[in-house]
Amino acid sequence: MQFSAFESYASETGLAVVVTPELQNSDYESGVAQIDDEAWHIRTARNTPSKPGAFLAFWRRNLDGKTTPFSDDDPAVGLLVFVEQEGGRGVFRFTAAHLSELGVTAGRQAGKRGFRVYPTWCTGLNAQAAATQRAQASAFREY
Repeated sequence: MQFSAFESYASETGLAVVVTPELQNSDYESGVAQIDDEAWHIRTARNTPSKPGAFLAFWRRNLDGKTTPFSDDDPAVGLLVFVEQEGGRGVFRFTAAHLSELGVTAGRQAGKRGFRVYPTWCTGLNAQAAATQRAQASAFREY
């Protein structure tokens, strides 16, 4: 599997990283990257023509083979989400605590199997998307 968005980011930031592909969510260039002795989930978000922002799947299979959100106690320290659109390129660096706060991972809340990200260049958003963008803003960096 190729990790074109992550490889571009690693090249530009000088990271020398090994990525282990994850079979689930392969349409999103899913994997686990070892960065400075820490495991990070990685995904490349997909642009959708009918809605602003970009979408990504973020789930795993449980012992019964059913899709389920990642849990708050997942061993990875977070999730890197790469997005490229409207001439901009960036990465969301969500820590495990931030994912929990956003309700993405399961623990205090049910969790999600996928969600939208809204880079800073997304404008004219409805109230819910604008609130989500504000909640995600601290994790986003252009590169």
